[in-house]
Amino acid sequence: MKIISWNVNSLRAREPLVELLIKKENPDILCIQELKIEDKDYVNNFFSNFNYQTISETQKSYNGVSISLSPTLIGETINLDNLNNNQARNNSIILKDRNIALVNCYFPNGNPIDTEKFTNKLDWMNKLHTHLIEMKKKYSIILTGDFNVIPQDDDAHDIKKYKKDALAQPQSRKEFYKYLNLDLIDVFELQPKSESYTFFDYKTYKFGKQEGIRIDFFLISPFLYSKVMKVNVLKNYREMERPSDHCPISLILDI
Repeated sequence: MKIISWNVNSLRAREPLVELLIKKENPDILCIQELKIEDKDYVNNFFSNFNYQTISETQKSYNGVSISLSPTLIGETINLDNLNNNQARNNSIILKDRNIALVNCYFPNGNPIDTEKFTNKLDWMNKLHTHLIEMKKKYSIILTGDFNVIPQDDDAHDIKKYKKDALAQPQSRKEFYKYLNLDLIDVFELQPKSESYTFFDYKTYKFGKQEGIRIDFFLISPFLYSKVMKVNVLKNYREMERPSDHCPISLILDI
C-alpha cells in the first residue's frame, strides 16, 4: 500500500502537479494539506476524476485537508473533536479491514511566538495527543501531514534562522515528542537529514543547495513500521513549474 502526503499550498494552483503525481506515483491513499478551497464539492470532484473516494475539510482561502482512497480501500470517517473548531486542519479515517487509523493534519504554524497563535498551536497539538492516546488502544496509527515543527536542530539546514520561530521552540518540540512517546515511529528517522528536508521557502529559494527544513512526517505504530518497504521525499515535484514550497512524502507498506 502506497501512501503519499503533500502540502500543496492551494489545490487550484497545483492541479497539474497533483494530476501528474497521481498518474506517475499511483498512490492508494493521498493525504493533502492546505487545500485553500471552501468548495468541498470541487475537491471531491477533482479527485473523483482519478477514481478516488475523498473526504475533506475545507475553508475559504486558508488551511483545508483531504484524504483520497483508491477503490480497493474502504474508509470510515471519524471526527476528532476540537481539531476543526475554528479552522479546517484535520481529517481522519479508519481502515477497518486493516485495523488502521489514518490521521491527516495541517498543524497550526504558531507565529509570532509572543501571541495567542503560539498558545493555540500548543493547545491544538495537545488535543491531538489526547485523541491519539485513545486511538492507539484499538488501532495501529498512521499520523501524517505538515506538522509545522522542526524536531531537532539538524532537521534544518541552518537552525539559527529559526531561533525565534514557533516551529523550533522547545514547547513545540515537546508536543511533537509526546507523539513519539506513544510509540509512534518517524519513518524517516534513519534517513540522512539533509536528504529528508521537505520544505524549501519561496523567498529564500535554495533548493539546489538543499537548504531546507524537515516539517512533513509519517509517524506510525511499531507493527506498521515492521511492514515498511520504502520511504521517499519526492523532491522532483519541488523543482517543477509553479511548485508548492513542500515536497510530497511517500510511504510504502507491505500490507
